[in-house]
Amino acid sequence: MDRMQTALAGAVLAVAALAGVATSQPPPASPVAAVQVDLPRSREDAAALARARQDPLAARLRGVMNQDPRTAAMLQLAAESRVPILVPADRALLTGARLFTGDRHYMMSIERGEQVIEIYGSTKAFRSPVAQTPPAAGRTAAPTRLAVARGPARSAAAARRAQAAGLANLRTEQTEYGHDVSFSRFGAAYSVSFICEGQGASGCGEAEAVAFAASLVLIGGGA
Repeated sequence: MDRMQTALAGAVLAVAALAGVATSQPPPASPVAAVQVDLPRSREDAAALARARQDPLAARLRGVMNQDPRTAAMLQLAAESRVPILVPADRALLTGARLFTGDRHYMMSIERGEQVIEIYGSTKAFRSPVAQTPPAAGRTAAPTRLAVARGPARSAAAARRAQAAGLANLRTEQTEYGHDVSFSRFGAAYSVSFICEGQGASGCGEAEAVAFAASLVLIGGGA
């Protein structure tokens, strides 16, 4: 993982340098500053969330997690989160995982061999105020949507598996160190990032990343 650690360290230094410049020279106010909005939860989303709470696999996982102090604390964090917390069904991955929760978002970091997997979920988004401007007379307002730099999954089998698991708006992106998968579920937005030795590393392809995202189960949250 030396190459990955070097790249991440370089990125941290670059961000730190930019932060130093920003503090010494305040940037001008943006005329199109993004506005934070809540992601809506439809009745279908609420019904899917209720079904996920009754999933026998998730119930068994919660029972096992509750017996280990390390994962029991994670369950407590998940129960208090406003975001439905999706995690791997493999308890072995959760034992050493780290869960961070915040205002309508969470992140989980997992180490699986030489891989690092990060799961991010949120019930809020940022939207340009330009999209909120009333249309001129006689014109129809264009629908507002979040722009992402990802495209539809190339693997049809992976896409079908994701759809069967309830993942909507599935998008994938090949990165320098693996794959990113983004999707919607329960009215929340999720992203799963695989950080590997490189694009060709075993277990880091698109099909594997989508299959992992489709296998995530609910352990709490979403109240």
